[in-house]
Amino acid sequence: MGVVADILWRALHVPGHDACSLSRNFGGWELQGTAVWRHPEGPAALSYLVQCDTGWITRQAEVRGRVGERALDLLLTRDEAGGWTVNDQPVPEVAGAQDIDLGFTPATNTLPLRRLMALGQDRADVTAAWLDARDWRLKPLNQTYLREGEGHWRYLSPEHDFTALLAVDGQGFVTDYEGGWRKED
Repeated sequence: MGVVADILWRALHVPGHDACSLSRNFGGWELQGTAVWRHPEGPAALSYLVQCDTGWITRQAEVRGRVGERALDLLLTRDEAGGWTVNDQPVPEVAGAQDIDLGFTPATNTLPLRRLMALGQDRADVTAAWLDARDWRLKPLNQTYLREGEGHWRYLSPEHDFTALLAVDGQGFVTDYEGGWRKED
């Protein structure tokens, strides 16, 4: 089936880049990429693969690489009942979450955005299974996406008192994440 779209982002908040591709497979969709950036622990280079079903619900994500001196090799899996595991260890705090949010890349914003675009919805309140790049633990993260016109969405994370305007292309990729990431031409 192959690659549908790809993108290169430049980080605006730290030195760094992220290259990502979106592919269609027989069971759904895949996001695959590599992010390199300056993390507080030192230079970081992480590769990721996120697999979703045809409705953009996460099945699993793999994250591998280094952050400073720390090696990461994580398998984040969502089962049919909505339960999550990290390297086969249950994480009940995120049970029921449909989306993975890899906190080091804008790539995973594509998942709820594609679902909203496919359903023609202008708003979604979701809880994501968030991989927090500060401690690499999976945590629940309440998120709101609001359409603010053609190709523009407002992202809100209430418990972090965070909001950002997202410019989005027709593939659901964020092309400008206010204060965070921007597509390289």
